[in-house]
Amino acid sequence: MGAGPVGMVTALALARHGVACVLVDQGFETSVHPKLDYVNARSMEFFRQFGLADDVRAAGVAPEHRSDVIWSTGLAGEPITRWGLPSVTEEWRRIAEHNDGTQPAEPGQRISQIDLEPVLRARCRREPLVDLRLGVRFDSLTQDDAGVTSVLADDTGGEVRLRSRYVVGCDGASSRVRRAVGIGEEGFDVPGLPGAFMVHFTSRDLDSLHRHGRFWHYFAFRYVIIAQDEVDTWTAHVNGIDPNEFDEPPADPEAFLLDTIRTELRIDKVLLTSRWRPGFMLADRYRAGRVLLAGDSAHRMFPTGAYGMNTGIGDAVDVAWKLAAVLRGFGGPALLDSYDAERRPVGRRNMHTSHRHLGVHLRAGELLRDGAPLPSVAAFLDAERGENEYRGIELGYRYAGSPVLRPEGPAEPPDDPRAYTPTTWPGARPPSLLLSGGQQIFDRFDPASFTLVDFTGDGAADPLLAAAAARGLPVTHTVVTDARARELWERDLVLLRPDHHVAWRGNTAPPDPDAVVQRVRGGG
Repeated sequence: MGAGPVGMVTALALARHGVACVLVDQGFETSVHPKLDYVNARSMEFFRQFGLADDVRAAGVAPEHRSDVIWSTGLAGEPITRWGLPSVTEEWRRIAEHNDGTQPAEPGQRISQIDLEPVLRARCRREPLVDLRLGVRFDSLTQDDAGVTSVLADDTGGEVRLRSRYVVGCDGASSRVRRAVGIGEEGFDVPGLPGAFMVHFTSRDLDSLHRHGRFWHYFAFRYVIIAQDEVDTWTAHVNGIDPNEFDEPPADPEAFLLDTIRTELRIDKVLLTSRWRPGFMLADRYRAGRVLLAGDSAHRMFPTGAYGMNTGIGDAVDVAWKLAAVLRGFGGPALLDSYDAERRPVGRRNMHTSHRHLGVHLRAGELLRDGAPLPSVAAFLDAERGENEYRGIELGYRYAGSPVLRPEGPAEPPDDPRAYTPTTWPGARPPSLLLSGGQQIFDRFDPASFTLVDFTGDGAADPLLAAAAARGLPVTHTVVTDARARELWERDLVLLRPDHHVAWRGNTAPPDPDAVVQRVRGGG
């Protein structure tokens, strides 16, 4: 339920695994709201697996544009500091030059949700296993031992009953699906930021907008301006001071924005306005029987760090391969239980990291209000930079404690939200790197089955492959003869799941190969 980015990725991931699904959404058109403006490196790696990375980049900001962040007292005031962030072109160069496992397989991509959704929608329309139904509202559901009956209403008000084996609720922060199955939520508001008003507009007045230099994000504490396309489209968010300030929207949004920024900016057209209240939420659980949650229905975050949709993309990939495994018969009963065990800790971690980034904004604002000199504020901000640079959050999350991983001993590698440590520790995303022939190692992984990466090719993989075949677990065997890759991957044999997280690793075949297969397929 829900055909935003997370719902569409869930549907496409199911189709990639050969599972048909119905994708339902109340609206007819893709979003006109610029709810996101960055697809991070891990999500771009997933899009690479889908064959979508090039399409996403073609729809997004051109690769030569940097992603610098400017902090200032306002366009009518003084600059404080600049966080220099590289362009996609510079990121590709870094990936080639630092082939040490610390880099992603794909750079992140600046793109508005307005531009991302049509790319995903077009792929969904071309996919024969995705039945896209628009103009249909979810009302309620009932579950039994065999499946779920969803009650929907079409655009004429007529009732539609839809029978399915499972339901994935991707229907946003006010999720009807979540409420229908009685899943509660925990969370908190932001006392220092009671509300905000968004103005999405076009302007070619670069002299005014770039007074302090070209930027991706321009933080002025009372307001934020985001460069959406490096041409003429911008989004400004004005932070409320009084809790009731935006109960009624400004009668003239353009005049309101100009009065706020105190600059003679020439606005060509106001495209959209909206009011929103910041807050943080995490669902009490991600699963209730045959109903699972993904994306904003499971977690809500502040935009700082761009973790919201990107966390949802991780949810979608995880839930899709597990549902497909169960539906295709090789996934055991513990596999769906592992969805909550794996993804909810990631949601919690990312939510609190987003809150930490927001705290940097609020503290800097306090320093300014208290009369701190600008160099002191700059020093604080430079010491706390990292809002879009926490590689440990993007690439380093691990599914520690998952019931469907073959665990190792206690010597887990360092886990730091700020920095990514390359490792094949079970539950981790393995290191990406370019092999000696120039191929990205991630392109050796099967996108629709387990992959056993073998660095010896001497037959040590045979017992595990035989055990997998006996249990019907699909495993693609790939031999990699690259000494640098073997060093970074730490073991001779590494078994990857369809989401390309490590399920098991070893230097020889396991003493009981069937026990490993049973564990990773959720069979106990």
